[in-house]
Amino acid sequence: MAVVSVVYALQYLTFATSTRALLPPGKPYVERYTQYDREFGDLDSIAIVVEAPSLPEATLYANRLVRQLRSENVPLKRIAYRIDPKQFEGRGLLYLSRERLTNIRDAVFDYQEFMEAFAARPTLDQLADGMATQIATAFVSHFIDLGLSEGKGAADLKFVQDLVALIGSRLEAPGPYKSPFGTLFAVPGADNPGAGYFLSEDQRLLFILAEPETQKGSFTGDQRAIEGIRGVIASLKREFPEVAVGVTGKPALQNDEMVAAFRDSERATLLAFALTLGLLLAAFVRFGKPVLMLLVLVTSLCWSIGIATLVIGHLSLFSVMFISIVIGIGIDYGIYFLFRYEEELFLGRNLKEAIEITAARSGPGMLLGAVTAAGTFYVLWLTDFRGVRELGFIAGTALILSWLAMMTLLPAVLVLVDRRHAGRPAGTIPRAIALERMHVPFVERIVAYPKAVLVMAVALTAVSAWGLRYIEFDYNLLNLQAFGTESVAWEKRILATAGRSGFTALASADTLEELRQKYKAFRALPSVSEVDSVLLLIPEDQPQKLKIIGDFAPLVAPVRIGRATAVDPSRLVGSLETLKRRFTIAANEAPEGDVRGKLKLVAEDIGRLVVKIRQTDPQVSQPALTHLQNQIYRDFVRSFQRLQDNLSPKPIGLADVPSELRAKFISDGGRFLLQIHPGVDIWDREGAQRFVSDLRSVDPDVTGTPVITYEALHLMERAYRQGTIYAILLVTLVTALTLRRLRETVLALLPLGLGLMWAFGLMYFFGLKFNMGNVFGLPLILGAAAEYGLNIVLRFMEGRDHGGPLIARSTMMAVLVSGLTTIAGFGSLMVADHRGIFGLGLLLTLGTATSLIAALVVLPVLLRMVPVRAPLYSDRPAGSEAQPLATATRD
Repeated sequence: MAVVSVVYALQYLTFATSTRALLPPGKPYVERYTQYDREFGDLDSIAIVVEAPSLPEATLYANRLVRQLRSENVPLKRIAYRIDPKQFEGRGLLYLSRERLTNIRDAVFDYQEFMEAFAARPTLDQLADGMATQIATAFVSHFIDLGLSEGKGAADLKFVQDLVALIGSRLEAPGPYKSPFGTLFAVPGADNPGAGYFLSEDQRLLFILAEPETQKGSFTGDQRAIEGIRGVIASLKREFPEVAVGVTGKPALQNDEMVAAFRDSERATLLAFALTLGLLLAAFVRFGKPVLMLLVLVTSLCWSIGIATLVIGHLSLFSVMFISIVIGIGIDYGIYFLFRYEEELFLGRNLKEAIEITAARSGPGMLLGAVTAAGTFYVLWLTDFRGVRELGFIAGTALILSWLAMMTLLPAVLVLVDRRHAGRPAGTIPRAIALERMHVPFVERIVAYPKAVLVMAVALTAVSAWGLRYIEFDYNLLNLQAFGTESVAWEKRILATAGRSGFTALASADTLEELRQKYKAFRALPSVSEVDSVLLLIPEDQPQKLKIIGDFAPLVAPVRIGRATAVDPSRLVGSLETLKRRFTIAANEAPEGDVRGKLKLVAEDIGRLVVKIRQTDPQVSQPALTHLQNQIYRDFVRSFQRLQDNLSPKPIGLADVPSELRAKFISDGGRFLLQIHPGVDIWDREGAQRFVSDLRSVDPDVTGTPVITYEALHLMERAYRQGTIYAILLVTLVTALTLRRLRETVLALLPLGLGLMWAFGLMYFFGLKFNMGNVFGLPLILGAAAEYGLNIVLRFMEGRDHGGPLIARSTMMAVLVSGLTTIAGFGSLMVADHRGIFGLGLLLTLGTATSLIAALVVLPVLLRMVPVRAPLYSDRPAGSEAQPLATATRD
């Protein structure tokens, strides 16, 4: 059966890596995302982020990396990092805003004479002459009376200041060139270093988007693509040592998390088996029966995997850790059985009687423990989050099968290996009982001081209550992943550098007009940084823009640029002196105040420049000024000719959109996609809530990874609350129905309550916060630790009603060893690099350990205070009772 289950699982068990697969079916935002995935594809790409010392170096690296990725056949469907701007040659002006176009038109009207004069003779002295003419014209039109803080006057003043500073600096030493024209004639063009590349707003980061070829059904379906990219990046490190490159995006984050979870699961499972075996060997001081018991558990786990494959069909990030969890709990039933079985042999039973009495007396308690533990998992099926429901079903089924195996397969194994006990033994004491007696004095000494124990319990509870005030909940899913995870580090880097996340929300529009309306509405939201759509390439207000271009095109088109001549320092000095006189007159005529002061300063700067030119050797000044003049000439020619080349643009429509972007933003059915980038930290709960709420105020049907993650967190939060409440009700109900006495029910549940209280208080001292990775530990603690108090109280009631020890050594040892094996199973999760799994292991370990301490230390003290009536009868042989713990107290 076990072999068949494993073979079946190997053939048909798959792995669910998508968050959508773990959400309840029928949710509108999930269905829309699935629909968009079918229509558009490539909704969540791998993001390769490049950060270089300069933009040209970043673009050089990007081109080199893409060529290398393609040459090495990394399994990627598509790579996008640039839109070739040459496809839109001659239409650059249409991509400027109407305001910017209006400014260009006004500048052409205002500077027409200056523009034509400089174009005819592009020299430094002509620049000075042209500005002198502009100042004279402005003075005549009384612009100075209007102030210099804004408008054309401010632009003229800044131009003169920049030109004077540039000439002065070149006379002293060569330096970088700064265009005095600014953005006067600037038009987007292909010669811009970042033209067409996917850049952050500040141009510090360059993005390369890659769609991986996913291996369906694999636990890490995108790993080959991601590792291939990282391998190529590593190979280019020596060639580009100063370029920082990282891989992130949803596929990379999911892959890194799945790889860590899978690796951690393997390590935790092996460690859990090793620790459990070690504890069993130490408890029973023999090798055979503990190993056989562990093999029985492995057999039941094989059955569980087969049933999980048959019913669920896959494992997820939630359910992949179930083996480590079940090992620590599932072995408990074998421990209880074996300890009681050994006790019955010691008391004179033969093999058959020992098994029958163990099954009859301990079987109900084991069954109730299994039902309680499994039930706390099964109640998770009542929650809405599919990932949690699947974990509940798989782990609950595994526990039931573990109990079933320990009640059927383990007795059969014992019959085979203990045939020597078929007749009554000669009264030899098994080694397990001898070892048990070595531990009894320690327990006796503790319970002999009831007041001290109770005072310590109250004190610890008080300290824990104080620590409860500082318990926090961390909703940031990035904080669950392992320290140093590359995809997490770069996602945080994008947030810090670009102020946005690599994850986008999605919306759609059926018409181009609806697309424009939604685009404007989303852009206006304070929580949105940017909106990507086909409108990136289809400018708005094209008819109005064409009219504005048509207004100034007749003035710009006929202008022809002449050749620059050598610089004549004396002629330049004359032009500058004329310019200085214009500013001096303007300053004298200006009213008192800041305007007059600014004009005087400019006149003084021009005067100092004139003196510097006269004092500089012409053999030194002429080459320097000629070089500067050539730079200004080339700058003007490039900007002005690009302006002329864009004076007759054709309107841009859907037919002009490149195929790679058309596939991304336009479906075959004509639907348009919008990708909305958050301008807030969506990993923060408040940021995510604000972002999703804002988006839904524009379009209630918005979806995408931020929306799905936000809703998934809500479902997970509700699931753990429901699961915890259901588990508490189930444990309480099962305990009450089993014991049917209020006092005993309260006593059986007390260790669990104290343990949880102490564990929550200790979280503060361990620096542990609740998060979406460990919060599901609460129902698990309830299920795992509920049996401790229940088994002790059941044995207490058995001794009271049938004679024998009220607190039996075998029961105490069974509870101790089963608790330690559970702690070993839970504690094995703490070897995980994944911080969510580590936190889950730490919380489960704290909760189980504190509950175990309460059951072994506090509960016996309280049980000794319960009045005990004489038993009506005893079915034990004379002289065969195991001695109860000492009853004398010392305080």
